[in-house]
Amino acid sequence: MEFYIVSVGEEILEGSIVDTNSNFMARLLKQNGYKVNGIMATGDDIDRLTELFQNLSLKNAFVISTGGLGPTFDDNTTLALSKACNLRVKLNRDVYFDIVKKVKAKGVELKPSHSKQAYLPYPCRIIKNPHGTAAGFIVKCNNAYFAALPGVPSEMKSMVNEVISFISTIIPSQKLFSQDIKLIGVPESDMDKFLKDKIPDDGEVILNAMEGELAVRIRAGSKEIIENLSNKIKKQFGYKVYSFNNRSIEDVLSETLNRLNLTIAFEETITAGYLAYLMHDKSCFVASCINKPLCNTDADIIAKPFNLKGNEFELFIKFHKDSYQTRLRYMGNKNFMHKAIAKRTLGFIYQYLKENIDFSTS
Repeated sequence: MEFYIVSVGEEILEGSIVDTNSNFMARLLKQNGYKVNGIMATGDDIDRLTELFQNLSLKNAFVISTGGLGPTFDDNTTLALSKACNLRVKLNRDVYFDIVKKVKAKGVELKPSHSKQAYLPYPCRIIKNPHGTAAGFIVKCNNAYFAALPGVPSEMKSMVNEVISFISTIIPSQKLFSQDIKLIGVPESDMDKFLKDKIPDDGEVILNAMEGELAVRIRAGSKEIIENLSNKIKKQFGYKVYSFNNRSIEDVLSETLNRLNLTIAFEETITAGYLAYLMHDKSCFVASCINKPLCNTDADIIAKPFNLKGNEFELFIKFHKDSYQTRLRYMGNKNFMHKAIAKRTLGFIYQYLKENIDFSTS
């Protein structure tokens, strides 16, 4: 069975609000062993909503929608689902009296529009709303199941566990294991080429290129697949791999420097203070100077990214009395250049330390 999430509301399409519901729902389904096959956003037009629900009802699927259950004229999810599933709407007395109780408790005058929320598809399974007046519901529709929940995040989150419980009664969950690996200095294309013939049929890999770094998200039905693929990545890319538990490079480098009892400072000529921004709350960070040489610092390590040309820059590292200089390429959009160069700089320093210092004595 496939899983789909539908977010309803013109405010989502026009960018007035950020759709956090779909993100929350997708993560919750994954945690419970269900893979989401698609996420959709749609407006409030009843004909388009009905057509979308009709098309989804032809799939062997479970569809969770959020939004469109309110009392106003543009809340059309209930009616659209009823039309798509050829179900009549019927006043649910329990839901109606719950609405009356909640409205009166708030000192609000009961209006005819409030009763709209009590007209639900018949038959359906009611999902009570402990924090609002919009009840949710579950219906069987052609080949699919639909669960409709309110769009208010706090209300949706208080109701969604009942949906997950219902899903578990009709679809056994598959235990999914996951591993998030983060690297710096590895282009997405290089990782794609490396993994091309190494992903088993019952495994999945998602590549997520970010400013200056790459996340490899492995999903599989067994720990053995996860461990095997993780080890291959570690062997191939060495200390360009800096995290297996989704930590940031600034946290990992800071922990490494603290373990070695080392401090660090930066000369920032092309990063506009972003290195200081990433490291300002770390105890190993001493100082940062922008657009001028460092002076009077007793930091153990001084790092200076400079001489930016296209997507490449030079990095100078002074470590006690020794110095090292290399040319690096940063990954990411030029709009995020400062962040990408800063991340690449921290990643290389971490790699340099791991390759050149004996950690067994620290």
